Amino acid sequence: MVTVAGIGCRRGTGSSAIIAAVRAAEQALGVTVGSLATAPLKAGEAGLAEAAKVLSLSLEIVMQERLEAVAADIMTFSQASLDHTGSPSVSEAAALAAAGESARLVAPRLVVGDVTIAIATTSNAPNDSGCAIEQGEKQ
Repeated sequence: MVTVAGIGCRRGTGSSAIIAAVRAAEQALGVTVGSLATAPLKAGEAGLAEAAKVLSLSLEIVMQERLEAVAADIMTFSQASLDHTGSPSVSEAAALAAAGESARLVAPRLVVGDVTIAIATTSNAPNDSGCAIEQGEKQ
């Protein structure tokens, strides 16, 4: 089983915020993240690299072509994300693309402060049919 957390974040987001988002997603969705992934636009984010190091997880920078190839499979559409990054959901697309061909999203992305996080897996975990939520918001 492969479980990937796709990460999107505001420029300059610190590692502690990213780590908190990963932990919140793991708890909310009942999964353990095996690696992190993001878009090329976020490749230079020090907070992402530091979070991966602290969590002892690999960080994959997913090529734009791969993000675009999975765009039809995402659950959340953000016009702002599309305008800024070329992907309607960086976190969902990065998770799906990095997890591989048979991957699916466990749930729509979560928003935790300045971080968006989505989990994709190749397991048979149940799909969550809910909508995107912000951390602390009632489902």
